[in-house]
Amino acid sequence: MLHADYQKMSYSASIITPDGFDFELVYHPIPSSTPPQPVVRRHNDHHMADITLSAQATQFLCAGTAASISSFLYNPLDCLRIRWQVAPNAVTDTSGGLLRYGSHIVRSEGLVSGLWRPGLAANVSGMFLSAAIRFSSYEHVRDGLITRYDGDDDDNDDGSSGSSKHGGHMVAAGLVCGAFAYFVTAPLHLLKTLRQAEKGRPGMDVWGIMSEANNVIKGTAPVSLRGALFTAGQMIGYDGLKTAAKARGFEDGPYLHLLSSVAASFGASFLSAPADLLVARYMSMATKGDRLLVCVKEIYDERGIKGFWRGWSISFLRLTPVMITYSTLYEQFRYKMGLGYLN
Repeated sequence: MLHADYQKMSYSASIITPDGFDFELVYHPIPSSTPPQPVVRRHNDHHMADITLSAQATQFLCAGTAASISSFLYNPLDCLRIRWQVAPNAVTDTSGGLLRYGSHIVRSEGLVSGLWRPGLAANVSGMFLSAAIRFSSYEHVRDGLITRYDGDDDDNDDGSSGSSKHGGHMVAAGLVCGAFAYFVTAPLHLLKTLRQAEKGRPGMDVWGIMSEANNVIKGTAPVSLRGALFTAGQMIGYDGLKTAAKARGFEDGPYLHLLSSVAASFGASFLSAPADLLVARYMSMATKGDRLLVCVKEIYDERGIKGFWRGWSISFLRLTPVMITYSTLYEQFRYKMGLGYLN
C-alpha cells in the first residue's frame, strides 16, 4: 500500500513479508533546514521501531546503486579497453584499429561471452563499494579542507561550504577519497581486470595469480594510484564545472549534470590513463616476479611517453556514457531521498 500527502510532501509504503511482519517506509520532512530523512518502521503486535538513515548512509546507498547499474550496462566497453591494452603488438586483430578489433571479438566469440560476461560480477561489486565510499565521503573531506585551510565556516544558501571552494579542494578531496576507496576494493578491481585480460590471453592462470598474496599486494599500489587520479579528475571535472556554471546563473538540474558528466569523463580518463594501463599490463604479465618498474620500462620502450596513454580514447568514449548514466542516477537518487543535488 502506498500513501502520499503531496501538500505536506510526506510518503509512506507498507510491506508485509512472508513471515507475517509488517514494514512501513515513511518519508517526511523535518521542520528545519535539514533535508527530510527516510525512516523504516517495523510493526509487529503493535510494537514499532524507527530506523532513520543518516545523510551519509543515504549517500552510500545512492552512489553504490547508481554505480552498480552503470557498470553492469557498460561492462563490454570496459572489457574491450582491457583486452586492447594487454593485446600483444604482434596480434593481427589489433592492426585495423579498436573498432575492427572489437567487431572481430563480437563475430568470433559473441557479445556476451567475449565482452559482457568477463569480469562482470567483480566489476559490479567493486564499483558499488568504490563509488559508495568515494561519494559518501567526498563532500565531507572537501568541506573539511575548506574549513581547515581557508577558515570559511559560512555556508551558501544551497548548503555548500561558502564561496571559497575551488579546484584545489576538489582535487585534494578526490585524491584522498579515491585512494582510500580503491585501496579497500583493490582485490575486486584486480580480479575484474584479470578476468577481462584472460579473454585476450587464454593461458593466464587468474586464480593462481590471485591466490598469491604478494601479487595482490603489489597490484594494490597501482590500483590505489589509479583510483586517486581517477577520482581527482572526475571531481575537478564534475564538481568544478557545476560550481562554475552555478556561479554564472545556471540552474542545477539534469542538463547541467549531463554537461558536467562529460567534463568528469575527460578529467578522469586523462589523469588515470597511465595508472590504468599499468594495472592492466602488470596484472597480465606472464612472470609475476617482474616488478612494476619493469612494466613501466616495457611500456616506454614500446611507444615512448605517449604509450602510457594507449587506450585513452576508448577510456574517454567508454566513460562518457558511464558518467552520464551514473551521475544522472546518483543525482536523482539523492534528490528523491531528500539530500538535494551534489553541492
